[in-house]
Amino acid sequence: MNPPLTAPVRRRRDRALRSRLGRLARGVAIVVLVAIVLLPVYLTFASALFPTGEFLRSGLFPSPERLTFDNIATALGAVPFVPQYLTSVTVVILQTAAQLITSVLAAYALVFPRWRLRAVAFGVIIVTLGVPGESLTISNYDLVSSLGLRDTVFGIVLPYLAAGYTIFLLRQAFASFPFEVWEASRLDGCGHVRSLVGVVLPSCRAHLTTAALWSALSAWNGFFWPLLITDSPQNRTIQVGVSQLVAGEIAVPPVVFAGAALVLIPTVLLVIFSQRFLIGGMAAGSLR
Repeated sequence: MNPPLTAPVRRRRDRALRSRLGRLARGVAIVVLVAIVLLPVYLTFASALFPTGEFLRSGLFPSPERLTFDNIATALGAVPFVPQYLTSVTVVILQTAAQLITSVLAAYALVFPRWRLRAVAFGVIIVTLGVPGESLTISNYDLVSSLGLRDTVFGIVLPYLAAGYTIFLLRQAFASFPFEVWEASRLDGCGHVRSLVGVVLPSCRAHLTTAALWSALSAWNGFFWPLLITDSPQNRTIQVGVSQLVAGEIAVPPVVFAGAALVLIPTVLLVIFSQRFLIGGMAAGSLR
């Protein structure tokens, strides 16, 4: 007959049981969340690569023998994908470069030069993070139209030359840089440009990479503004082009999914290969 358990032993066993149940619950929750996130992506690619109605006949995992690229070929022929892809890539490059330059300069000005209203200026930038971009649509449209930039790549990029989030992210990164090191560089005769480029930026490469990735993803996924400001098909982005598959003559779901899959490929690859920078940079920026 086993001796009765003492109170400390019973408490240790209860804690161990609760710990195992907690790990199990977290594991189940993670699996469910991953499935919720990945299921739409899987369905998009699978619907693009299998004939119409295949899921109804074969279930969620059709036979690979039924794989076909006909839907992708139809989508490529329905809209000018190559010009629109090039337009999207150009928008990503220009918008990312512009936001990095403006964000670096703004973050530097908010951290190192000791001027009185820099806290107020930073507060204004934080407030802009809560302003919906759609609320500025009319003023942005009037500005772009008055400059004669409608239906151009520069008209798409112009309202997004600066972004509050990337300024906030880089400001947090610069705030963690030792002020004494920057001050020493100034005493050694470095100007602001040399101090920024040669002293501050080399220590913030991870945050710069995160800001660039964030800006690139935002530029690639833009839809409403490019749809509003462009008219000709060749000047529209690929996201707008895919939307035309729904409204066009070829409104077949697998063809629409094929177009969506073509748009998702760069985003998925970018997130897969750069998630370490995205998660690490955002976490570091939120903690400092």
